[in-house]
Amino acid sequence: MGSSNSPNKNGEALIYILGWYIFSLSISIYNKWMFGKGLDFKFPILITSFHQFCLMILSCGVLYFNPRLRPTINTINEDEGHDEDINELTPQEKSNESFITFLSIFKMKLTTYFKQIFPCSLASSGDIGLSNVSFKFVSLSLYTMLKTSSLIFVLLFGLLFKLEKFHWRLVVIVLVMTGSVAMMVKKPDVIDSIPNNGDEYSKMGIILVLGASMMSGLRWSFTQLLLKRNNYTNNSILTIFYISPSMCATLFLVGLIFEGWLNFTSSPIWEIKGLFGTIGLMIIPGVLAFMMTLCEFKLLTVAQIITLSIAGIFKELLTIILSSIIFGDKLSFINCIGLIFTFIDIMWYNYYRYKENQMKTYQKIPTEVAENSSSSIDTIIESEIGNNRGNLTNVELRKL
Repeated sequence: MGSSNSPNKNGEALIYILGWYIFSLSISIYNKWMFGKGLDFKFPILITSFHQFCLMILSCGVLYFNPRLRPTINTINEDEGHDEDINELTPQEKSNESFITFLSIFKMKLTTYFKQIFPCSLASSGDIGLSNVSFKFVSLSLYTMLKTSSLIFVLLFGLLFKLEKFHWRLVVIVLVMTGSVAMMVKKPDVIDSIPNNGDEYSKMGIILVLGASMMSGLRWSFTQLLLKRNNYTNNSILTIFYISPSMCATLFLVGLIFEGWLNFTSSPIWEIKGLFGTIGLMIIPGVLAFMMTLCEFKLLTVAQIITLSIAGIFKELLTIILSSIIFGDKLSFINCIGLIFTFIDIMWYNYYRYKENQMKTYQKIPTEVAENSSSSIDTIIESEIGNNRGNLTNVELRKL
């Protein structure tokens, strides 16, 4: 039975990987164009808050039309007391009743929200906000290379929050990654000879990307804690639904402070592109980001961690190649060597985690099942890997 389903799963995985590539690459190129020298829209924080608003609306729509993705913690008694008189309500009252019931499914104690959801929102806001601001100062290829350094902070914060067990391999992985980052930030000599391109390797931009990488590592840790402790966020759509409102509010307030609402509304782009054209430009990345997340969500259900790791590396390579073609980004030989070491380091880390998870899975299999049914072993292994895949993969939400 496993072999007959394998071709179908492989086909699905290819479709979702293709969608992941298309939407992720589109977001990267679009954001660089919008916040860089292309459109030069100078308000990345306020615009990113608008993206989060779009994600909140879209995730709400998906949850409304797909009940299977909703949390079940509040739905145990949701229909009690309603069956007797539901037919006596008018169509408008039934509609209101249905919408109120829908909203009640997601209610959560404020203390739970601020202890578990809000820290993840703050870290995500820092990650995405700093990432989009950095596009004003660095090239897309340099951003892509430096953002891989988030693995360093994933491991450091993982050890700090006891999500990772200390092992000598982790030390080597961090040291190799640190050396690779140093190689990747080495400015090619050719950059100095290209007019107006020196700022593509600016210190401010590099600091912003590394800051975003640090927030990405912190975000990963908070997300893992969220998945372990919170019964409301057991899939990507629910996670977006719960964290996007506070992300939107946080980024909006920070944008008001640093970018200014009057500056935003008086920007020349509103006259150049028009009201609806400008709003459309701001909506597009939110839709692309949501579609990317849907592809990731489905991909996680049919692909193994090693497949995801390889697909992710090819996606980063494609991003760098496209940025060279579209924006004329230049890489030196030492940059390329650093990038190769980074990819090898990431593959080593993911393989290490994959083997570690496999060992844990086998240890969980009851002895009596292992002795009596080999097919049951396969079922349990597949179930355990599926349940833990969210903890193995740092899902790429940074572009949302």
